[in-house]
Amino acid sequence: MIKFTNTEMKTYLFLIWIIVVAACSDKYKSLYDAAPVPTLAFNKLHDSMYIREKDAANITGWINPILWMHATPSMQQMNIQYSETSGRVHFVYRGVLMEDSKPIIVAGDSTSMFCYCDTAGVYSVDFYLTDQLGKVTSRSLYVNCLANDKAKADLYMDFIDSSLTNNWSYRLDATKTEKKYGKIFGYYFSVDGVSLFSPTAVGHWVFHSRGEHTASLYVIDDLGLRSDTITKKILIP
Repeated sequence: MIKFTNTEMKTYLFLIWIIVVAACSDKYKSLYDAAPVPTLAFNKLHDSMYIREKDAANITGWINPILWMHATPSMQQMNIQYSETSGRVHFVYRGVLMEDSKPIIVAGDSTSMFCYCDTAGVYSVDFYLTDQLGKVTSRSLYVNCLANDKAKADLYMDFIDSSLTNNWSYRLDATKTEKKYGKIFGYYFSVDGVSLFSPTAVGHWVFHSRGEHTASLYVIDDLGLRSDTITKKILIP
């Protein structure tokens, strides 16, 4: 039976440890080299998405703010992070606001995120996908943040009835008011200097005298942007 001194035993165990580590290292390297590099793709044409500024609640209901990222191969415990220099573009994953350069763990091959932006402009966002073996792939997304457009107010006054003496009933119609992005939250009519608010595009007014009368309208959208005021005149003979 061979006997080792303490020094020889330590040397022997150290050599065994080196052999095991080397074998494991070679095995890991073989797995790493053989594994495919993960790929990342977006559901947006030309890797570009269009959203409206300050629309953090997605009041428009567009599908545009939803970003789908597709990872191949489908492996559990991948992580994704993004980098964006301006700090004006934000992503929400499962209801939680993501932090720039901080990875989140995702499962499966498809991940959806909500995107919103503070200020109009074109922004480049770099996404990084890391798989279980530590292989990383990156892809750039261009976020085109559109400026909130001012609504174009439009007003028509339609005669309804004059069957009652000195009563001329009119319909205030703002249904042709135009708003490209977002929604109109309020219609502010004014008839002969008297203000009338309506949450819808239609109001009513009864005139009690003949002659020339003045009606005006402006609207406010969901972000608080006010339109120009439009003024119309009507003559009751």
